[in-house]
Order: sequence, then C-alpha cells, then structure tokens
Amino acid sequence: MSYPRQNIYERDNYTCQYCGFSGASDFESWQLGWFVIDHIKPRKHGGSDDDSNLTVACHPCNSMKSATDCNSIEDGKKAIAIKIEERKRWFKKYVLENPNIKS
Repeated sequence: MSYPRQNIYERDNYTCQYCGFSGASDFESWQLGWFVIDHIKPRKHGGSDDDSNLTVACHPCNSMKSATDCNSIEDGKKAIAIKIEERKRWFKKYVLENPNIKS
C-alpha cells in the first residue's frame, strides 16, 4: 500500500525542510512534529502540485508559514523567522510581563 505523496516524505527524509526537525527516528518525534506536505509557493498564489513545489513541514512551521507567498524553501524560512520573532515579542509582553500569571 502506498500513501499519497510518500515520495516527498522519502525525498525529504521525513524532516521539516524549514527548521530541520526530524520525524524519522521514532514515533514520538513523528507525532510531535505532526508532519505534512506543504506547498512551498501556495496554490493561492499560483503554486502547483508539482513535486518540485512540495516539501515536508512540521506542524509549527506549516502553521506559521501558512499561505505566505514564497518562491523557495529559503523564502519560507525567512517568513517563519519573522513570525517567530513576532511570537516572541507577544509572549514576552503578554505572558512573561503579565502580573496576573503565577509561575
């Protein structure tokens, strides 16, 4: 039995091409990564379903990249890095500096 896009998982070694997190070593890592096939250039922005436009992504990276218009994995990495910085600023302001949160 073959699964859809299995060739993409194998080509990318079951590893997120944006952050490098691997799901190949054990089921717990695979489950934690919640890996999917991502369109590098989203279909919404004219991206195709061609294998060259598909890559393995972990759930956090796929979620952060979302439908950002990217033309390469490097573009995706940059978009994710920007969103991570935004999330860090939000976390610092609304969680770490929140006097109502008890640690």
